[in-house]
Amino acid sequence: MIVTLAGHVDHGKTAVVRALTGVDTDRLSEERRRGLTIDLGFAYADMGGARIGFVDVPGHQRFIHNMVAGVARNQYALLVVAADDGVMPQTVEHLQILKLLGLRQGIVVLNKIDRSEPDHIAAVRDDIRTLTADSFLRDAEIVEVSCTDGRGIDALRSHLQQAGEAYASALDDRAFRLAVDRAFSLRGVGVVATGTVVSGATRVDDHLALAATGQPLRVRGLFVQDTPAERAIEGDRVALNVTGASLDDIARGDWIVAESTAGTTRHATLELEVVDDFPRSVRHWAPVHVYVATSHTQGRISLLDASPIKPGATAAADLVLQEHAHMKVGDRLILRDQDLDRTLGGGTVIDIEAPHGRRRAPERLERIDALRRASTGDALAALARRDAVLANTFRRDWNLTANAMNELVQRSGLMTRGDHVIHPELARSTQGAVADALANHHQTEPESDGMSLEALATPLRVSTTITQIALENLTESGEVRARSGSYALAEHSAEIPQALAALFNRIERLLDSPQPPSLGDLAKRLRTPLPALERDMRALAALGLCQRVSPNRYFLNARLRATADIALGLPEGFTVRQFRDASGMGRNVVIEVLEHFDRKGFTRRVGDARRVVGDPGRVLD
Repeated sequence: MIVTLAGHVDHGKTAVVRALTGVDTDRLSEERRRGLTIDLGFAYADMGGARIGFVDVPGHQRFIHNMVAGVARNQYALLVVAADDGVMPQTVEHLQILKLLGLRQGIVVLNKIDRSEPDHIAAVRDDIRTLTADSFLRDAEIVEVSCTDGRGIDALRSHLQQAGEAYASALDDRAFRLAVDRAFSLRGVGVVATGTVVSGATRVDDHLALAATGQPLRVRGLFVQDTPAERAIEGDRVALNVTGASLDDIARGDWIVAESTAGTTRHATLELEVVDDFPRSVRHWAPVHVYVATSHTQGRISLLDASPIKPGATAAADLVLQEHAHMKVGDRLILRDQDLDRTLGGGTVIDIEAPHGRRRAPERLERIDALRRASTGDALAALARRDAVLANTFRRDWNLTANAMNELVQRSGLMTRGDHVIHPELARSTQGAVADALANHHQTEPESDGMSLEALATPLRVSTTITQIALENLTESGEVRARSGSYALAEHSAEIPQALAALFNRIERLLDSPQPPSLGDLAKRLRTPLPALERDMRALAALGLCQRVSPNRYFLNARLRATADIALGLPEGFTVRQFRDASGMGRNVVIEVLEHFDRKGFTRRVGDARRVVGDPGRVLD
């Protein structure tokens, strides 16, 4: 169990840790000279059957960024209040931060009781109860201690021992993430990064990555709560000895994560909670300091509603970051107002996909509303009802393991198609709409051989991705046929315009040759302008009456299929010369035909040779 101390400057947090563990967490010379905690301090102690770690955070307002860096949602809070001072400004702000970051358990230590009379101590206790009334510490025990004479320290140690023995480390379906708060190098060991495991688990020899760059790392060794271990899980304070990076590559604010979830963003949508005592409403484009675990950047709040957010209120809002930062859906952030230098509030990330159009577009607001307070499964189902979801992107954004993603899809009753996840209702409705659109098109334009993907998707007001998936399903079921990028109902036969039918009757015998003439030769023999013939030949190919092998040459379907059969009879790795000798065509025509075969996926060129890799029927697609 990790205990995070919080409280106003000079209320004795460091002294409490020293009384419990014998360790002075003020390790910096400036801290000892000034008697003031500036950076994070750490100490560990065995209490009964529990190994407990302590994170001592600065209490001064100037070092609030370091305080935030020491807090994680699964830690145990220890709020220190000095009996002589009572509740002070940083007591209030630290408690707000603990609440906003999602801590759920803790204790209050009323320190320096040796400096106050009983009546004053009782009054401070009442103030503490008022302060914590609407927080997770409302029912927490208040332990009175004196680090000077030792009163209450044994009772505090006993309380923490019981809490540590009852503490259950969390292990869910999230991928591993470590928020780095310190990095150093040891002779004979190498680079060591320390921090709190935010999610998931890792073991010795696991392959991880730096989130910002994707730089691969390997876990050479690890310590959990300052003890050698083989495995670290969520909630553990861990030191990772890693290979693959130098000390210049890792610093506080970096993240070490599972390779599949590396990445950063400059946008997040939050469920934003403004603290009760913030002195003004939050307006659009308010500048803020943004704290995500140990990292810090700046950004602006973009409201999704015209009305400002009042103190104590909660609303969805966009956060536009000044720099790229690593975050995932479900992360908790702290926002501090840049002008007032105080905590504005905090938020839970509900989406990290940047808007593709207007931020307040109705369809985007519907997406955000569907994601607010949704479980992971409900969120995936909601998104899959709207469009095909790229599985790897969802898994990365929600920080899921591969197994967790697969189980989520199955539990939610969703379909998969390639890399996409689709809701069955959306698949059925889109397939029906596509079939209806094709039927209508065939009725109004009977001479057309079909519709393109884009022509289908646009009037249906759905993405090309879900339209493509619907077409693939319909094609596999035999309801739709595809030819040269055009789709039609299987029973449809395009009516050939009279002018094109007459042209085809004239040229069919000319094309019925192992080596049909070029368009230039055809134009001369037909005494037709070349541009007009080029236009009409493309129309004939679109109707499926012939195949456009190159811009200058067309084949009859049967002749081209017979040419493909020649390639099937050649040895694997045949050359242009071998194909020329077997087909009787000229070299230039052979090259045109073989390049057509390559484009259609029937053959593949390897150096100066080719081999058959697909079905010969592809040459007519």
